[in-house]
Amino acid sequence: MIHKNKICSHNHYTRFKTIKTLLTVIVAVLLMSSCASSGNPAASGSFLTSGSRITACKANDTLIHDSSQCMQDDAACYELNNGQWCTGERGSSCPAGSVAIPDGVACPIGKRCFRVSESLECTIS
Repeated sequence: MIHKNKICSHNHYTRFKTIKTLLTVIVAVLLMSSCASSGNPAASGSFLTSGSRITACKANDTLIHDSSQCMQDDAACYELNNGQWCTGERGSSCPAGSVAIPDGVACPIGKRCFRVSESLECTIS
């Protein structure tokens, strides 16, 4: 009896090991195939692709040829479905409970100031 139990135990272990290996291979194949077909935009070096649904620039935005021409400070920049780009000012504003400090003026003494963007600094009122 003891000898028979050892054989059964060995067979169950071998089957378990085979099933575990097979499942590991299946999971690895599924993961690799899903990564290859995801079309990850970060891997292509562009976060916006020509798959955009936007067909025209918003009012007051400017049509440009590529993203290198996008405005930098407080601006929007987005790609159109034809591969061209749009850019435009969006501006910044101070959050509720604070007021803008004019350009070139230092933070008033005794006040707490914070920069919202390159062109806007606010102080808590």
